[in-house]
Amino acid sequence: MTTAAILPRFPFGGLVFSSRVDALTRQGVLDPITYVRRHICGDWGDVRREHQRHNSTALGRGGYLLSSYAIGDKLTLCVFTEADRSLTTVFLHDEYYPS
Repeated sequence: MTTAAILPRFPFGGLVFSSRVDALTRQGVLDPITYVRRHICGDWGDVRREHQRHNSTALGRGGYLLSSYAIGDKLTLCVFTEADRSLTTVFLHDEYYPS
């Protein structure tokens, strides 16, 4: 049995984790690299349909890229790549969108 390699669809530049993502990673609660891989391969996760369309357009024409992944009932991880592809930031949804 062979497995197809999943290739990145865009360069993602530097990689930065928010302090909360970093803390969860160090505690062994979260592996953000799994979600970064999904993001750079074009799996946008749980973003709304209109944002999926935005990301598809941004791949070809430029623009920022945003993915969102529900990790648990109260934990959502976001991955954001700048329009110029110089930096990708991983953060928790409630760090950017407090309730």
